[in-house]
Amino acid sequence: MKFIVLGFTFIIILLAQLTFANLLSIYEIKPDFVLAFLVYISLKYGSQSGTTSGFGMGLITDCFMPHLFGLNALCKTFIGFLVSVMPRRITGTAHLDGGLLLFFGALIHDFIFNFIYSLGSDAGLFFIFFRYALPGAIYTTLIGVITFAIYPEFLKVKYEQP
Repeated sequence: MKFIVLGFTFIIILLAQLTFANLLSIYEIKPDFVLAFLVYISLKYGSQSGTTSGFGMGLITDCFMPHLFGLNALCKTFIGFLVSVMPRRITGTAHLDGGLLLFFGALIHDFIFNFIYSLGSDAGLFFIFFRYALPGAIYTTLIGVITFAIYPEFLKVKYEQP
């Protein structure tokens, strides 16, 4: 039952990504609603669900960007796994830790995505980082924080018992 609910939620988020994110674009930087939802799944359900969801979400997202088919699947699969295995206790505050994991996941995702996307161009690593990865991660984290204000369980990290 939870997979059906998550599937319908993903469809709604994907539609928002394809339509609403373009309206929120600032200098070609868009928030990544799908990535924020992937981080939520990785934090809530673990590495297997995060990795599988990342691949599925990335593959479906790639259907709308066919000139580099598979790039979203690669990046989102990696982030779905990475976020779920990263240390959860960073600051000791569950919501702040979730926000930091979202930020670092978005930063790594955007850097890898834009690095591979810009191969063959004259764009350097610093340009990619400061022009695309960092602003995109900040924007996606801001959307995550706003979502957290509406739905408090969104970025809540569950700590494992020692």
